[in-house]
Amino acid sequence: MLPDTINPNVSLLDSDHQQVNFGRWMHQCELIKSFYNATSVFVLQSINSGFEIIVSSISETPLFTSGTLYPLDFPLFKQCVYSKPEGDYQNLSRFMLDELPRDFDGIQSILSRPITWPDGSQFGALCVLNPHMTDPLGNAAMLEPFQILLQQDLSLLCQYHRIESLSMRDQETGMLNHYGFVMMAPRQLNLGRRFGAHAGIIFFELQCPKNTEKPLEEKHHRLLGNLIQDTIRTADIAAHYTATQFVVLVFVDNERDVLHIMKRVEKQLEQQNHALKLDSSYSFFTPESSAKLAPMMEDARCKLKSMSPEPVPKVSNQEQGINAKLYDNPAADSAEL
Repeated sequence: MLPDTINPNVSLLDSDHQQVNFGRWMHQCELIKSFYNATSVFVLQSINSGFEIIVSSISETPLFTSGTLYPLDFPLFKQCVYSKPEGDYQNLSRFMLDELPRDFDGIQSILSRPITWPDGSQFGALCVLNPHMTDPLGNAAMLEPFQILLQQDLSLLCQYHRIESLSMRDQETGMLNHYGFVMMAPRQLNLGRRFGAHAGIIFFELQCPKNTEKPLEEKHHRLLGNLIQDTIRTADIAAHYTATQFVVLVFVDNERDVLHIMKRVEKQLEQQNHALKLDSSYSFFTPESSAKLAPMMEDARCKLKSMSPEPVPKVSNQEQGINAKLYDNPAADSAEL
C-alpha cells in the first residue's frame, strides 16, 4: 500500500514532493531522445482529470510540455499506461485522423514503457515519439533502465513519506505524536516505577463551545498543547495523541496530584479563552501495580465524553402502556379492567 500522505490520483506537479528530482527526469528524457533520435520524449502520469505530462525533453515547439493534460479516455495513452511491462510499440497510422489531437501531426509511431508505483498500481508511462529503430520490440528493452530509475524515485518518495509519518514529533504543537508517545512512554514508566513513583495517565480533549456554530480550530489545540507542556514537569511526557486528544504520563506522589494537574490545566484554559470547555479523564496506578501502559491508556481514554456511546432515550412507562389498538377493542378494554 502507498502511504496515506500520497494520493496517486493527484499530479506530482501539484504536490510538494521535493524528493522527486524533475531535473534528473528531464535529463533522462534528453538521453533517451538522443539515443533513439526521436522527436520528443516525455513522462506521463495518469490522474483523476486525465493524462498529464510531468516532464519532457527540450523542444522548439510548445508541444508535449510539462503540465499538458489529455483526456482520460484518450485511447493512445490508455494503451501506453496499461501495456505489458516490457513496453509497447504503436504505429499511429491505424488511428483515424479525428482520433488524435493536432499535437500528433507528423508523429508516425510511439514507443512506450509503463511506470508503476511501489504497490504495483499504474503511475503512467515513459513515451518516445518517432523513434528511429529497425527492431521496435528489441530496441524497446533499452527503455528498461530508465523505467527502473523512475520507479526507484517513486519508491524513495513513498519511503520518505513513511518515515515522515513515523516521525515522533507533531508539527502543529511541537509535542510528541501518537507514535512518539508509544515509543517513549513505556521506558519512562519503567524508570519511574524503579524509583517508586506513582503514575497517572491523563487525557484532555477540547469540547465545542455551547450555543455557537464556530468549530474548533488549530489555534485552540495549540493553546491547549502549550498549557499542558507548561504545566507538567520535565520527567512527565505529553503528546498530541489524535487530532483532538492529548495524553500525558505524569509521575506524582498520590492520586490527588493527578486531579490537581487536571484542574490547573482547566483553570488556565478558562483564563486564556473562557469560551472553550475542556473534557478530561485519567487512570492512576502505583509502582507496585503490574498494569501495562496500553490498557491503562485505553481505560483513561474511554472515560472521555466523546468516547462514550450516545445514551438511548428511554420510553416512559406511560408511553409504553399506550396502545391505540386496545382502545378500538371494547373486549380488550373490559379485560384490562
